Amino acid sequence: MPYFSIIIPAYNVEKYIHNTIDSIIKQRFQDFEIIIVEDCSSDNTLNIISDYEKKYKNIIVIKHSENQTQHIARMNGVNIAKGKYILFLDGDDSFTKDAFSLLFAQIKKNPGYDFYEFGYIKQPSRDKVFPCFSGEDRFSAYFTRDKFPAHTMWNKVYEGNVLKKAFSLMEKVIIKQGVEDLYESIVIAYFSKKTMNINKMIVNYTIGSGVSTTYKDYNTTIKFLDSLKMMFKLIEKYLRNEKLSMNIDNIYYRYLFHVTYYFNSQKNIEDKINLYLLLLDYFDRKIVFEYFSNIENKILNSKDYIIGHEILKPLRKIKSIIKFNK
Repeated sequence: MPYFSIIIPAYNVEKYIHNTIDSIIKQRFQDFEIIIVEDCSSDNTLNIISDYEKKYKNIIVIKHSENQTQHIARMNGVNIAKGKYILFLDGDDSFTKDAFSLLFAQIKKNPGYDFYEFGYIKQPSRDKVFPCFSGEDRFSAYFTRDKFPAHTMWNKVYEGNVLKKAFSLMEKVIIKQGVEDLYESIVIAYFSKKTMNINKMIVNYTIGSGVSTTYKDYNTTIKFLDSLKMMFKLIEKYLRNEKLSMNIDNIYYRYLFHVTYYFNSQKNIEDKINLYLLLLDYFDRKIVFEYFSNIENKILNSKDYIIGHEILKPLRKIKSIIKFNK
């Protein structure tokens, strides 16, 4: 039984996967297994990780015959993990030097937590991000506006049994566009009564590698909205199944800020306006109305007044539709 299991979903990461795996193999602390879930890549990823599997006995490769996305890759990895503690690592990221020794020491010093959240370094900027959530009830905090914990999956080390129980209750569905982290984090948080912050830099998080998605394309943004809608339904279903009366409106409201950032990054202003007009297909009317009421003055005072003025047209149109149908 290894101390750590590291699960790496790998899809089209031939440029980065060498560095990702090497950052684990070169750790001073060696009591681990590596589970790489190869998600039917179209590049040379499978050949690279197969070579590692032949060379190292503690590397296990799961091969998907079709692309099933990161959520199912994580589920399949968790299902076979034998480690006392489990970590996730994206195929374009890496661990810092002596990361496992630092984690082992912290866990031994502070035993009994369901997961430990640690810091990471953004690459190539070298900016450091420390864990900041300080509350005791992470699960409830996800349903508030003011105290929303980070929902990244790869900046935590999880107690194995807790993680397996949480993943066993998740839906095995294809979730695209990288929105699965919130769904997974909420379910895990429900079973994690004790969590702790570790102010150590454990992961190098690569930005702009091509794996991290940008949403300047209209069709990609629509796919993102569709994935969000599925993610919201999964959270609502989980709450119903567990008979939990949490207010999901605050999650909707938070994601409105998230999606409008992608809207504003569109190169074509007509695409931007059309995306705003589609919001009522994805979000509850009262949430959209409240959001637009709060943001209207910000747009009017925007430096880019011309674009702001154009955006106000669909916003005001939607507000009038909502008022008319009240």
